[in-house]
Amino acid sequence: ARRVMVKLKEVGDAVQEAEHQQQRRTNQQEEKGQQKLDIANAVAGKCSIVEMPLMEVTHPSSDDNDDVPTSTTTSPTTPTPDEEKGDLCFFGGAGFDSLMLHDFQQIKAWSKSSKSAPAFVKDALSSVAGYCVALVARTLPQALRHGTHRIHVEVTTEDEGTLWVDHRRGDFSELAVPKGGGGGSGDGSGSETTESSSLTSSPRKHLIYSGTTGIIAAATTPYYGGGMRLFPYARLFPEKLQLRLGRISPLTGFFNIPSIFEGSYREKGERTFGCLDFVGKDFEVEVRSARYEEYVRKRVERKKRRRMGIFGGGGGGNNEDGSNGKKQKVSKGFPFQHSGESMGVKERFRLRVVQEPVKFVSFLHPRIVVDD
Repeated sequence: ARRVMVKLKEVGDAVQEAEHQQQRRTNQQEEKGQQKLDIANAVAGKCSIVEMPLMEVTHPSSDDNDDVPTSTTTSPTTPTPDEEKGDLCFFGGAGFDSLMLHDFQQIKAWSKSSKSAPAFVKDALSSVAGYCVALVARTLPQALRHGTHRIHVEVTTEDEGTLWVDHRRGDFSELAVPKGGGGGSGDGSGSETTESSSLTSSPRKHLIYSGTTGIIAAATTPYYGGGMRLFPYARLFPEKLQLRLGRISPLTGFFNIPSIFEGSYREKGERTFGCLDFVGKDFEVEVRSARYEEYVRKRVERKKRRRMGIFGGGGGGNNEDGSNGKKQKVSKGFPFQHSGESMGVKERFRLRVVQEPVKFVSFLHPRIVVDD
């Protein structure tokens, strides 16, 4: 009986110890949970979660059914396999900015490869100061002399809710696509466009601008890099991006750098429309620049003549300009960049908002609700 009582006591002690351990674990978990809750409440009082949509960039083929009869076109806007694999970014564009980026990359590469340049010079040319050097020393003279930044664009959209924001005021907007579907792309033949849209289930493209510009860029964030607030309307609509066409001269932009950087610049021309702002979900852009292509062609020919002069290549069959009678082949289109990286020369690009936004932590204090 004594041994049975001892065994029962040992079992009871073990059960009691197990219960105590379970209680301690429960208390520890509650304490950790309370600590996490306290931390979350403390963080919530000092920061918040901000959602920002991404922008998808694709490059549709240049031969997108322009010569295909309407009756045989089943889906003119069906993305190709290459088009489906788009790049995700927050901003991108073409024009004066992409030329300046190209010049900046060349200056940056030179500074890093130079053995005589001091370290502080290399660091400066790799920062925002390098953009200023590229602007003053290379891009601005090139644009003023040759007009290489002037490009012809044709902008279309399938989003009938696209808004045009009057940049002269900044507090007024209206639908960029007239009610009833006006402004379709193409040669302006309304009957053909209507017939095409009735035979296909794909959305209709609407022309919102066709003409020259010095820069065409889009973003889902107000900032274009280096603190420049180039897209002040980008975050006003959570599921849309802002497309901006800057038509002012490089000198006007240069003398207004401070206000352009802070996003307060207003182009007040009544007829010139030096700036066009659109807010929408989907834009497709076709780019052409005869001036840029001619400038690149002449630059290639000059380099070729210099090489021939250095190596004594004055062989027969050459013209006076050393071009061998053959016209240098230059890629059509214009340099395109996104996220501050050059993506090469492109004839077309499409910008679309990605439906799933990215979440960021904002350390700005949340909005006040009750002021004690």
